[in-house]
Amino acid sequence: MIRRQPLRRMPGHRQWKVFLGAGSMWHGTNRRTFLRQSGLAVGAFALPEVLRARADTASKPAARQAIVIFLQGGLSHLDSWDLKPDAPAEYRGEFQPIATSVPGFQISQHMPRLAERAHQYNVIRSAYHGTPSHEAAIHWTLTGYDYPGANTTTKNRNVKPAMGSILSKTRGPNHAGLPAYVCVPDCGQLGDRVRYAYANYLGIAHDPFESGMTPQNATGPFPTPPNLSLATGIDLSRMKHRLGLLHELDQLPRDLDGRGTMAGLDEFNRQAVELLAQDVTRKAFDMSQESTAVRQRYGNNSFAQRVVLARRLAEAGVTFTLVNFSNNQDWDTHTDNFAQLKNRRLPELDQSVSALLDDLEERGLLDTTLVAVFGEFGRTPKINPTAGRDHWSNVFSVMLTGGGLKRGRVIGTSSPNGEIPQDRPVHFNEVLATIYHQLGVPTDRTFLNASGRPVAILDQGQPLPELL
Repeated sequence: MIRRQPLRRMPGHRQWKVFLGAGSMWHGTNRRTFLRQSGLAVGAFALPEVLRARADTASKPAARQAIVIFLQGGLSHLDSWDLKPDAPAEYRGEFQPIATSVPGFQISQHMPRLAERAHQYNVIRSAYHGTPSHEAAIHWTLTGYDYPGANTTTKNRNVKPAMGSILSKTRGPNHAGLPAYVCVPDCGQLGDRVRYAYANYLGIAHDPFESGMTPQNATGPFPTPPNLSLATGIDLSRMKHRLGLLHELDQLPRDLDGRGTMAGLDEFNRQAVELLAQDVTRKAFDMSQESTAVRQRYGNNSFAQRVVLARRLAEAGVTFTLVNFSNNQDWDTHTDNFAQLKNRRLPELDQSVSALLDDLEERGLLDTTLVAVFGEFGRTPKINPTAGRDHWSNVFSVMLTGGGLKRGRVIGTSSPNGEIPQDRPVHFNEVLATIYHQLGVPTDRTFLNASGRPVAILDQGQPLPELL
């Protein structure tokens, strides 16, 4: 009896063993290599049944799309959103608070643009979760689940679906032919040593589409993402023909594939052709259509250009865009925390996020586009001997706005030295539940995991009523 079993999948590599009875030899084939040699482009795209809104959403969602700006490494809450000017010197740090457009709310002096726009967004200053480990905390903030023992070698892929994959499954894209879920520039964290942004048991069709690297400045060109490019000499008609050939070559093992993996890959490839064939897809990723003035408004650096692309994708109809506002652990300021934040990190964040809010508002998109800014945790209230702050998950800050939420609210406080929540503790899953709620996805909905057991989108956390 012939059967096909999938090997453990690694990014960029899909391989199957074909077994010819018990104890027999096997033959491995690398499907991606075949596709590349055939001139085919492959990405992670939604299946047809999720190209329309699911009937089981509780109501018409307030938000059509979401942009999450992920500050990988962990932003210091005491030096950004939650300064403590009256704390002892070893806690309060070097920065001064400045007034904002919300009476009584002060933020860091190195975020003056965001201070002027505080009425446009909300800040949660009492968020927390249960782990100070980069790996487990990244998994938690991207999926809503802890991952004990997460590491960069044996547990470096998420065991629960990422939020973007959930939205790909439940909502699909807002425009046919677009991916529902995009990671800018890719879906890796910790210098690509972990990848916790995948679909896991939801299936590869809901893995993220990766944009590829954005320009290093506001004038640099942005190449077409690899998955939207045809090989030299291959046009769409030839590509469709080769997909048909691939389908025929796969028929025998496909008929014996009880899991339906190959059928899913057929749809996966069909969507790739559909993306290539539609102008809306190419235009969404084509940053050459943005004026230099607009791109400079966001900032003359690579992180700012990632935010420009995220706005383009949201405007085009991509449901969920995850922006890695970091190349590695850029916000992991164990040493020289104040110099790093003052000279680069906070000014870049201040300019790009302020420009995003203004741009969305001017285009009439902020009411339907939810924007979130957070890292996997905060930093230690007490400054260490190398002028840095270390990992701290007991309390940190989150910015949240748009997508039908109220604005200009400050939720919760931390203790006088910024060590723990003092008023209105907010578990991080409440942040995720709020995002899901605005996008019309009930978090008690379940999906079957690899063992066939139902797992809820979130196992705890309700939307924040103060923002609804």
